[in-house]
Amino acid sequence: MKTSKTAGTSLEIALSKYCGPDDVITPIQLDDEAVRASLGYPGPQNYLKPRRQYTPRDHFRLMRGRKAPRTFYNHIPARDVRARVGKAIWESYLKVSIVRNPFDYVVSRYFWAHEGQEVSRTGFREYLMSKPKVLHKNRRITHIDGTKAVDFMIRFEHFGDDLTELAERVGLPRDLHAEFSALGAKKGVRPPHATTDEMFSGFSEGIELVCAIYEEDIAEYGYAVPSG
Repeated sequence: MKTSKTAGTSLEIALSKYCGPDDVITPIQLDDEAVRASLGYPGPQNYLKPRRQYTPRDHFRLMRGRKAPRTFYNHIPARDVRARVGKAIWESYLKVSIVRNPFDYVVSRYFWAHEGQEVSRTGFREYLMSKPKVLHKNRRITHIDGTKAVDFMIRFEHFGDDLTELAERVGLPRDLHAEFSALGAKKGVRPPHATTDEMFSGFSEGIELVCAIYEEDIAEYGYAVPSG
């Protein structure tokens, strides 16, 4: 379950190396697809809806020049995955995702959303308070009806240890983390000085908002709450 702003694209590229012809690989951004292709890894496959499943609306959209309908897509929510793979696969497969300190996540997302624009602490505050739905994005991907639907969470802050454990668990090479680290997709947007403590300094409303939505993650993974 690929969450947002958690190094998911780099992990996706690394994992695609080990996919076979029957596995599902969804498209990513063109520059990231170029990286995947340069490494000789499999690209997008098995993600489009079979023609035998087309609805009249699907045919109409194709006639209007729209893209072919997809069964799977980038950042697809857990609810949709469950509906499309069926009960047997959903209940028997290991479901994996990446979790990140929610305070750190929202700062990273702010800079990503405003790349090339003027940014500031004031702008960050306005962004978070006017668009609190950004905090729900990853929760929608990993949870169904408010309950976590993932079996194994890779902690963004402990990627090396957790990815090595995952590799051992599913039979992938122990050096999978080294392959992942060499990719570094989408890095370099957030400036080094924009720490979580700095961006949330004096911003008690934002801290309270994040705590309310991510109470579960803060408690389960021991994430520190900015002093404000």
